[in-house]
Amino acid sequence: MLSLVSPPSPFAPIHSLRPCYIDRARTYLILTISSSLTILVNRRDRRSFLGSKKNSSERLRKLDKVSPTCTLEKWWTATKGNLGLSEAVDGQFVCAVCLEQVDRMQEIRELRCLHVFHRECLEKWFLGDHFNCPLCHRAYYVAETPPRNDYLWMV
Repeated sequence: MLSLVSPPSPFAPIHSLRPCYIDRARTYLILTISSSLTILVNRRDRRSFLGSKKNSSERLRKLDKVSPTCTLEKWWTATKGNLGLSEAVDGQFVCAVCLEQVDRMQEIRELRCLHVFHRECLEKWFLGDHFNCPLCHRAYYVAETPPRNDYLWMV
């Protein structure tokens, strides 16, 4: 014969609760507290890691060393010759960050992997703590100071 056990009343004395209900409650409480603490710590560390506008301009100067800006037209004339491309290649590019076409006179940034992006798009990407190409994920910049904890990847 199968007997169904109903959960105890919320007003029942603690000594009448079954151990399995106490274990579940403890587990739930521990998981809730630990996940809340993880979120709190990550937000605090992320804010201090991103820093102020002064820190942003310093970080953009470092990006300039790795990926200087130029117009698409200037970049295309230099790159087309270096890659030995024929005249049939039209040189139209789409920024993979915003999915908009890059106009000839717009400023761009080229990464070591030869991917091209709008200057503004790559700067926003970079300032968002992305140190890799948005397309191929090849690292183009290595952070000098790693994040302060191992939980930053969880955000």
